[in-house]
Amino acid sequence: MLRAATIVDADAVAILVLHELERRHLRRLRRLTKEQLSQLLFVGYHQKNFRYGYPQARVYQNQGVAVGVAYGYPAAVEATLDNQWSALFMRLQETPPQQLVVTPRALSDEWYLDLLTVRPRSANKTYQQWWFDEWLMDDALRQARRSGARVVGMDVRPGSRNAQLAAEFGFVVSAYRQLDRQPYVHLRYRLN
Repeated sequence: MLRAATIVDADAVAILVLHELERRHLRRLRRLTKEQLSQLLFVGYHQKNFRYGYPQARVYQNQGVAVGVAYGYPAAVEATLDNQWSALFMRLQETPPQQLVVTPRALSDEWYLDLLTVRPRSANKTYQQWWFDEWLMDDALRQARRSGARVVGMDVRPGSRNAQLAAEFGFVVSAYRQLDRQPYVHLRYRLN
């Protein structure tokens, strides 16, 4: 079942985001231990204006547990979503990074799909012949349409599952980028 994330999903969603951020190897988060990063994400999840806070999240629930999450928002709000990192670092009694933890990625005309991930144990499960990540992608495109956006953008690593999924949905390559010294492809999808 697809639905908006709630406060109750904090544990499950924070773990999903933690694993995705570990895969991304964000330099400014490397000095935190896994426990600290987990705590930061859990606390941040409850913040309304945090990049990985619950208002930006949609979850796929299976048997009462959030097994997948997608984060998306209009490009116009992206800059406001990163103001919480410093406060969260200070709450952990860590010195906040001098530079942005996550650099802005959305182009000005996009609804940006920041993160889409499914728990590994649930990645190979389907409902009505759709994989859980396909349900999340379809839901993200629907959310973008509702917001009035004409284009959905996302950054993926070449060859990743999300890159394959985006290709299946019709996303096209618009640029090649280096994000945190790693190669990414910026994909765009025109909404009708």
